[in-house]
Amino acid sequence: MKFGLTEIIQKGIKIEIDKVAIHGYLGYEREQCPRPQVLSLVDSQIRKAYDRIKPVAYYTLKPITSVGNSRISMDGLVFTSRKLARIFSGCSQAVIFVVTIGEELEKEVAQLTKEGLILKASVLDAVGSVAVEKVADWFDSMIGSLAAANGDKVSWRYSPGYCDWDIAQQKELFRGLDGKPTEVNLTDTCLMVPRKSISGIMAMGKSCNTFSACRFCNKKSCPDRREEFVK
Repeated sequence: MKFGLTEIIQKGIKIEIDKVAIHGYLGYEREQCPRPQVLSLVDSQIRKAYDRIKPVAYYTLKPITSVGNSRISMDGLVFTSRKLARIFSGCSQAVIFVVTIGEELEKEVAQLTKEGLILKASVLDAVGSVAVEKVADWFDSMIGSLAAANGDKVSWRYSPGYCDWDIAQQKELFRGLDGKPTEVNLTDTCLMVPRKSISGIMAMGKSCNTFSACRFCNKKSCPDRREEFVK
């Protein structure tokens, strides 16, 4: 599958924000129920968020030219990660992407914080975190459907800063999107603005590895470990 375009933009993305996931960002265990005041605040901040988020996905497909022990080369780009090289081995293409919910929600969080409304700000910030994850999940599903229609498989998504992939490679990733998407910028320390954005790559191919890179990692206590997908 080849899109034949340097950059493809998806707007008008529809997501449903998960209340239970928000509770987790606020520090509650899955079996815990927040007090009524917090439940009511979560509901009101979700309604507010729907009016302020503008989900956008930027992505492109790049042909993988070579995969070494710890290097993945594609169309003039080089990504360095021993774990990801093992995932990308045997794959023919890579999906490079950035998704975001825009800056309006973060501006509202900053304003609430400035006014001393810390609880409201914290809840709205948690809502934003869940929202951008939902956009990334939507993107996963969309790419998976496109790949399946062509008889391809797709790997898990991986972002700079995770596994052994240096966050400094954000610059290389954004270069793969011809610089930087209109709605998202990189700071000097390779953090994205707006903060509620997710970048990354996915491998694609007929015999693509669909297990998690956690299979190659001995950090059993890692909070991001995908234990159910290790085997």
